[in-house]
Amino acid sequence: MTISIPPTHQLSKIEWPVSKPDPHTSFAVIGRRELTANEFARLARGVSVSPTYGRAGIFVHGYNYSHQEALFRLAQMAADSKVKERAILFDWPSQAEVTGYVADKDSAAFARDDFAQVLSNLSAAGVRPTIMAHSMGAWLAVESIRQLSLMGKTEVIHAIDQLVLAAPDIDIDLLRKQLSVTDRLTKPIVVLASKDDIALALSKRLAGSAATAGSLDIDDPRTRELAIAENLDIVDISKIPSLNGTNHDRFASLAAVYPQLRQGFSNPVAGTGAVVLNGVGGAISAPFRLGGAILAQ
Repeated sequence: MTISIPPTHQLSKIEWPVSKPDPHTSFAVIGRRELTANEFARLARGVSVSPTYGRAGIFVHGYNYSHQEALFRLAQMAADSKVKERAILFDWPSQAEVTGYVADKDSAAFARDDFAQVLSNLSAAGVRPTIMAHSMGAWLAVESIRQLSLMGKTEVIHAIDQLVLAAPDIDIDLLRKQLSVTDRLTKPIVVLASKDDIALALSKRLAGSAATAGSLDIDDPRTRELAIAENLDIVDISKIPSLNGTNHDRFASLAAVYPQLRQGFSNPVAGTGAVVLNGVGGAISAPFRLGGAILAQ
């Protein structure tokens, strides 16, 4: 897909067309073509950073996402981050309706094999992906990686450069269970959390869950224990403005500072723990200490 971003684009925003899409004022799809599996793998390598592998970014959307919204959200994040990596959308079939929660969960479960296959194909092509999985898509991503681990596909797991779970709609106990049988990734899993996430509060009621990973309170000692035990970087993004009032979409605002954040997340001094981000994505405090070292930059 070739997507045009309007010259008046504002960070974090999707400029939706009012009627007919106009590339001068709105996001617009201006090109589309089918790819063979080999073409997809070749293009996914994008700009290689080494002779042996390339990098790509994969967005796995969440519950209540239409195809168009998922596509444009990926384009927004790719444009705002200004990274040169290929931007890939893994679009599982959401009902794109608030009332479609149960149907979406079934669809996400149905798509696990397909996402595991995509990761396998990318690994075979020498691609090291960064995965940004949002909401219910985070559950899908973790389940797929768990499945690859159970299949003994350690080379595919180790090819993943970074896994970022944005407002993950995953029960805490379930996440512990998933990770207990999942091979450790090369870098800590990043969890972007907001304890005031309204959408996850509704999800907890619908699913009968006590707590979700996306609404963790980083001041809770149990969160610290989870971070250390499961090799997580738990990032509180609750001070970042919400785009639609649900506090569930704050992750999209981090794209503009993603290159700096990735440097911080991958810094070996940081280790695992939690950081607090301010409204522009800068680390302003680190409430946890591990081995005498502050866990944020």
